[in-house]
Amino acid sequence: MSELQENLYRVYEKSLGKDLLEVKEEEKVPPEEGQVRLFFMTPPEFILVLKKEGDLNVIVPLTSYIQLAITNIYPPLIKWKGFRLVPLPFWVYANEKIIQKYSVPVFKLSNLEKIREYVKSARTKGIGKWREKFIKKVAERYKDLNLSSLIYEVMKAEEERKALVIEFPAALKERFESREEILLAAQPQNYLKGRDWLGVVENGVLFLYLPEEYSGKRIRISLGEEVIYEGEATALIKIENLPELPSYGFLEEELNVQVLGD
Repeated sequence: MSELQENLYRVYEKSLGKDLLEVKEEEKVPPEEGQVRLFFMTPPEFILVLKKEGDLNVIVPLTSYIQLAITNIYPPLIKWKGFRLVPLPFWVYANEKIIQKYSVPVFKLSNLEKIREYVKSARTKGIGKWREKFIKKVAERYKDLNLSSLIYEVMKAEEERKALVIEFPAALKERFESREEILLAAQPQNYLKGRDWLGVVENGVLFLYLPEEYSGKRIRISLGEEVIYEGEATALIKIENLPELPSYGFLEEELNVQVLGD
């Protein structure tokens, strides 16, 4: 089985190219929740539009390399015109215009719950060398389409301006470093979208980008029940000395920014 997985991985790896094919203007169609679209990478890949959040779309890559995509649980099988596809255990944030520019819809799924639950619960630790390499390689293909492509340059520009610097509380580091669900996260997640913030983790620093209208207002930043900052907001906040973790996706749910007043 390991030899088969290695051979499949080598075939997949050799097929990869860097070209993106743009869809003709008259063939561009806006994404909709539940659409399965063909994304014109090299080679083309299927993607599922799992959720729409304004101009951001949460998409899940699909693959026909089923033997390489099995995690700790068997992924839901999608059949269409002779294709047998399964979802990979991660999602990607992609801008509406990017999806329209490089992909077309091919069919639509009405029930997304099984796929949504699979992506949330699947784990890749201990599933085998070639499966882990495959999932990581596919994730790398989508890196530039992820939230990083939408906000990374904005944050770098903001860094030239005055940024508020906060230290991650040392007392909290050990607590997060020992949380099992973080240590077993399916895929590294450094590009984040909270309820009212965007973020990138780089070299132990969280670059937290707040809405422009928050600048100058009093805010409270809390992590779970712990308040880590209360005071005046800037458009960019740097939280330094983060614990070294395999994934920071938990911050999307647990890091909250609350406006206290002007």
